[in-house]
Amino acid sequence: MFEKILLPIMHWEATAFGRPVLAFVLVASLALFPVLLIPSGPSMWLAGMIFGYGLGFVIIMIGTTIGMVLPYLIGLLFRDRIHTGWRRKLVPSISSGCTF
Repeated sequence: MFEKILLPIMHWEATAFGRPVLAFVLVASLALFPVLLIPSGPSMWLAGMIFGYGLGFVIIMIGTTIGMVLPYLIGLLFRDRIHTGWRRKLVPSISSGCTF
């Protein structure tokens, strides 16, 4: 799978874009792949191979930071709905006199 699918995609990504566009594509892939439950390790590897230790590290850190913030913001949108659903189910069973 690695040689037939992943390597051709990484080769195309590395040769099709210029360095600034490739940096943006790598940051976007590092940010969105974990949200979509796709492994982002190959994008990290490609960033390190093309941009080196210093700039590759910066690209990886920016992408993974955005990738950690996105699920938090998505969960924050549904926080009130989740808590009101739990309250309806838990409050009557715990005690009928107390409300939160």
